[in-house]
Amino acid sequence: MNEEHSLENLIDKLSDTITRCRGCMQCYTVCPLVESTHGFPTQGARGILRAILYGIRWDEVLGTEDKNELRDIVYACTTCAACEIKCKSSGAGVPIVELIEDGRKLLVEGGVGPLENQRIALKSIESLGNPYAAASESRLDWLKAFSERRRLSCKVVPDDRNVDLLLYVGCTASYDESIQKVACSLVTLLEEMKINYGVLKEERCCGSPANRAGERRIFSDTSAENAKRFEEYGVKHIITISPHCYNTFVNEYPELMKKIKIQHYTEFLSDMMEEGALVPQKELGKRVTYHDPCYLGRRNNVYEAPRRVLKSIPGLVVVEMKRNRQDSLCCGGGGGRMWAAVEEVTRLSQIRLREAMEVNAEIIATGCPWCHIQLEDAVKDTNNEDKITVKDIAELVAEAL
Repeated sequence: MNEEHSLENLIDKLSDTITRCRGCMQCYTVCPLVESTHGFPTQGARGILRAILYGIRWDEVLGTEDKNELRDIVYACTTCAACEIKCKSSGAGVPIVELIEDGRKLLVEGGVGPLENQRIALKSIESLGNPYAAASESRLDWLKAFSERRRLSCKVVPDDRNVDLLLYVGCTASYDESIQKVACSLVTLLEEMKINYGVLKEERCCGSPANRAGERRIFSDTSAENAKRFEEYGVKHIITISPHCYNTFVNEYPELMKKIKIQHYTEFLSDMMEEGALVPQKELGKRVTYHDPCYLGRRNNVYEAPRRVLKSIPGLVVVEMKRNRQDSLCCGGGGGRMWAAVEEVTRLSQIRLREAMEVNAEIIATGCPWCHIQLEDAVKDTNNEDKITVKDIAELVAEAL
């Protein structure tokens, strides 16, 4: 891609489309960043868009690290898409998140972005296949350890390509110890259902962190390599643990991925329960509330499958927080913010925890590794470990077998 041509295209698109914003400030009323920072520094999605527009006009999108004020504003966004839904309902329909991500691409092209910790994560994706600077050869260590405790039928692709279903584990569930138990729970369920499934021997990052950060080259290389590998291995059906992987495969990968059935694991479990292949029998006797991950709910309209799975568990009382489904509050970890320290008055995860405790939930259930991490940190930081627990849906179903 010609760099000059790329910059011109981005600048033209951003300059033209941002001016469609009518300044109604409806996005301000739902922006989680406004809520957590009390309006500082961006004044919501509109503020970020105006910052990008004036950054273009004032020639702030090209240069070096000294252009950090604009960079910090643009990379503060969680890309939760609450603003887009609000904008669409008001009639304007400005593609706000797309524009913010295009603004990040412009900053990367101009040498201003991304944030320093994000750069480290992106280099790690290039060299090691994950954003955590973890050894690529240790990616399946969790599975090896789990298989020592129980006999597994899990196949490793491409050593054995005869699988009906590929479990795409994702980087966080592979390397983060607190999320590895989610992967183990899901494997337990697949074993229980006697599914002919497998995992990739050399799984690599889906590329979502690179795309969220505006690093088009790394994402393009990563997505092309993964898509080609899926095609080469004859993959027909993929389930993901992370909504971010799911969203990336469904909405951002090359066209050849359209041949593959892609589901978030909660959709798959819901289907299996409907067919009678998975029947939780043990009563858990707990009061649980479900936190909708932005990239599963608002970004992909998957709201009911996770709830159907939870409601199938005997003795589990499911209650809703005041903000649920498309109105769910972002946990604060999306949009590349797992690698960004954003100054907040109150962390979004702590606000969400408070909403869960307001409905007397004993468990916050979610289906996203990053939401899980953010919410678990909030529980620990507020010293509420004896009052409420964070669980992934897969963990709860496995407990109910």
